[in-house]
Amino acid sequence: MLSILLVCALGAQAAPPAPEYAAAVAGGDERHAAFDAAGARRQYERALEIDPTSVAARARLAHVLGDLGEDARAEADRRARELLDEALALAEALQRDAPERSEGHYAVAAALGNLMTFLSGPEKVRASRRIDEAARRAAGIDPCLAPAYAVLAITYRELASLSGFVRGIARTALGGLPKGTLDDAEWLLRAAAALDPGDPFNHYQLALTLEKMGRPDDAAVELERARALPDRERRDRRNRADAETRLARLRGVDSLRR
Repeated sequence: MLSILLVCALGAQAAPPAPEYAAAVAGGDERHAAFDAAGARRQYERALEIDPTSVAARARLAHVLGDLGEDARAEADRRARELLDEALALAEALQRDAPERSEGHYAVAAALGNLMTFLSGPEKVRASRRIDEAARRAAGIDPCLAPAYAVLAITYRELASLSGFVRGIARTALGGLPKGTLDDAEWLLRAAAALDPGDPFNHYQLALTLEKMGRPDDAAVELERARALPDRERRDRRNRADAETRLARLRGVDSLRR
């Protein structure tokens, strides 16, 4: 993990973009920081009108579409699948057009991760392999891309819950599953948290992983860290509420042990 952090301390500077495009992207970033996903979408779409080939604007738009899809799913809105499919299509196009860049590979992994709850069993197996491949590719191109480590870790954690029967079916009929373990998931999330310690999402997901590993005290520490950090994304608000519930339960279990 130390080697990753050392590499990431040596970032390169890009040439400044055209003013109109830069203003649209900056406006989208501002709306996104204000948790206005719809406003951010409009700004990033404007940036793409100015520069349809922009990797940065397409990656940001795919991310925001994912946000909107997650919001819609939380509200049981039928548009959720439509928005998440749109995010995946945009991510796949970016991956095809700029295979040498990390953004498209990560965007595909993230979009597929968001879509998982809508997929059938065989579709989930195929999607998990695509997530594994895309996230690994993204991290290989950009070792500093903390979200790539996180999405890969979440996939490994969820796959670890599958029964032996399901794993057998996946291996014999569906081409197999990624080989990541819960230990791998913990390492990846600790790497993500080290790369970006101010992101509450990394600590929240690490807490879920540690809880699944039967380490409630360590999980509570990460939940507290997640709670102490300011929200970056709309999802962090939902995760904060869940963290409160989990902490209350973990503390209740701890008091019973005493």
